[in-house]
Amino acid sequence: MAAAQAAMSCFVLALHLLAQIGSHGQSLNPWVVGALSALVASSAVRWQLSKRRPLPDTLFDLLTVADILIFLGLIWTYQFAYQHPAGGVLKAPSFVLLMTLVGLRALRYHPRPVLVAGGTAAFGWLAILAIAASTEGAAGITRSYAEYLVSYKILFGAEVEKTAGLIALTLVLAGAASQARHILSRAAHARDYAEALEAARQNLDEATDAKERAEFALARLAERDAELSEQNERFNVALENMSQGLCMFGGDRRLVVCNDRYVEIYGLPRDLAKPGTPFRDIIEFRLRTGIFAGDDPQAYLKERLDAIAEGVASTKIHNLTNGRVIAIAHRPMSNGGWVATHEDITELQRVQEQIAHMAHHDALTDLPNRLLLNERIKQLVPQARRGKGFAVLCLDLDRFKNINDTLGHSVGDELLKAVAIRLRACLRETDIVARLGGDEFAVIQVSDEQPRDVTALARRICEVLRQPFSLAEHQVVIDTSVGIAIAPQDGIDATQLLKNADMALYRAKGDGRGVFRFFEAEMDARMHERRRIELSLRAGLERNEFELRYQPLVSIATNEISGFEALLRWKHPERGTVSPAEFIPIAEETGLIVPLGEWVIRTACAQAAHWPAHTKIAVNLSPVQFRSENLVPTVFSALAGAGLAPGRLELEITEAVLLNHTKATLEILNQLRELGVRIAMDDFGTGYSSLSYLRSLPFDKIKIDRSFVSDLAEQQGTGAIVDAVAGLSRTLGIATTAEGVETQAQLERVRNAGYTEMQGYLFSPPRTAEEITALYFPQAAARLIA
Repeated sequence: MAAAQAAMSCFVLALHLLAQIGSHGQSLNPWVVGALSALVASSAVRWQLSKRRPLPDTLFDLLTVADILIFLGLIWTYQFAYQHPAGGVLKAPSFVLLMTLVGLRALRYHPRPVLVAGGTAAFGWLAILAIAASTEGAAGITRSYAEYLVSYKILFGAEVEKTAGLIALTLVLAGAASQARHILSRAAHARDYAEALEAARQNLDEATDAKERAEFALARLAERDAELSEQNERFNVALENMSQGLCMFGGDRRLVVCNDRYVEIYGLPRDLAKPGTPFRDIIEFRLRTGIFAGDDPQAYLKERLDAIAEGVASTKIHNLTNGRVIAIAHRPMSNGGWVATHEDITELQRVQEQIAHMAHHDALTDLPNRLLLNERIKQLVPQARRGKGFAVLCLDLDRFKNINDTLGHSVGDELLKAVAIRLRACLRETDIVARLGGDEFAVIQVSDEQPRDVTALARRICEVLRQPFSLAEHQVVIDTSVGIAIAPQDGIDATQLLKNADMALYRAKGDGRGVFRFFEAEMDARMHERRRIELSLRAGLERNEFELRYQPLVSIATNEISGFEALLRWKHPERGTVSPAEFIPIAEETGLIVPLGEWVIRTACAQAAHWPAHTKIAVNLSPVQFRSENLVPTVFSALAGAGLAPGRLELEITEAVLLNHTKATLEILNQLRELGVRIAMDDFGTGYSSLSYLRSLPFDKIKIDRSFVSDLAEQQGTGAIVDAVAGLSRTLGIATTAEGVETQAQLERVRNAGYTEMQGYLFSPPRTAEEITALYFPQAAARLIA
């Protein structure tokens, strides 16, 4: 309102300026300027006062009256400014502005400001008219205006209409302001009501949020309570289903909680399992019922109380007087109390002891095994260094494999258990017998009288084990070879002593079995030599250091060559030609005889294919090679690869093969016969064969050992054996070959006995394939050259 009023003042001032320009450049009248300045000043005061706070009604009314009077004063000064009783052209717009000034009060939306402004303006205007009509001014301006007014009735009427219009405007605006105020009041009430409603809505929303938060909090509390209940339930279930007994005691040494397993382990009555029970009462109950560790109840009580007083975590094993073993894990708490678990490990300890026993004992015989034997030797070595000696005996049951193969493994197992019993009976309590594996045993004898005592023990063992065993309706007789090493002279640790005793055992087996031998230093040298030969054998196979020599087989009736025996030779790059007697036993022990024997079969068949078809080729089979599952496929492959007729191949087996006479042996022989291969028994009479084998097994030939032929002139009994073998062969329809014929007399003797073939240096030594071809088959040699 103040700004509008000031704007009006500026507008009037502008009109006056234009009027002055139109009045021939007259200057502004100070009266007008002063009146307008007063109106602007009033507006500025009103502006400043309203900025601080809303104006009170009384003050607003006084300012309104002042504004109207100032404006009326402005209109009064027009006649002085323009020297004209009508006030020039500005009188009409000024009156309009006066009405506008009154109208501005309607913006207060209250009839009072309008009535004050309108009433003041109307009375003031009427006052001006009255003064103008009745007063004569000094210059005659007012008087002239009065005359002008009176003389022109229409002008007076116009002034009356203006006054009436001003009064009507005031009344209309007052009514409109009143109505507007009423409307605004209702609007204010509506706004207040809306604000109240909004506040209520916000309060309701806040209440709803608070309710939801409260409900959520209650739900969380309920969930937490359910979780705690579930956790407590799980804790109780876990507590009662623990395999260990659990107990918790407070700082006052009174029970806080325990589970049923704790009560069960010690047989506690229920009144002692209640919270608040003193720890001492529980221990004293156990002492009274005899459930404690050790022999002294009071000592046990002190030990338990001291352990609690120390407040140190510990785990101890308690062997109770009732035979049970309890592991107690004690864990102190910060408040002086403790938690302890009590686990009954009686069965666990029994199982652990059983496992430890099994780890140190043989499952079949329940004798100590190699591990326990080594530990015992380690314990005895320090005594041996101080002069208290002991002996280690290694035992091997001779031909035990034959019993397994002929009577079955169940009988073999029974034999091993029976041998263990007899060995225990031979020993003193200070001695130890162990099973090393298979049919090998070991004995430790502690004695200061060595080697006398161990000699007596070895002899007794050989005699005791030589006695027949009655097993599953079988009478079994075995021999035992024993090797002996004495500490400290033969070794100062378990490995060395067992190795030396094993070398002595090997010597005993080589000396005829069923005997015992002491370790000697040269045995070690021989064993190293055997090891060197073994390594050289492996290298020789890779470097093709082996070759075959062929010795003719001659028909005694026609004196013609009927075939050749392939004899293996080793051309060592450093040692020269190595005798088969040196490397064949080692090859058999190491299993190298199998690939070596396969090479011999393939090479011999390939060579025989270049010789005349009426000649056969004989190849020796080792017992180890005979038991190889690849024998039959190897023979078939060699024949096919060389293109050699199966009937030209003759496989020679020794009587050692027949010691394992089983269905498997017969099956292998029959498979070879089905291929068309001929089978010969080599070195007949030197082994343990039974003459019944000749009838039951498919042999085509018997070769009598050279030892019988060489002794024909010296031992009369030998001739009888030679004649008996020839007669038996004729009866069975089997061919015979005499080996080792070196003299004409020997040839005549075997011819007279009825032998069909001979072999020996009398006819030819073993020769290379090239020499055989050149000597006996020059045409074949020519074909090869061509």
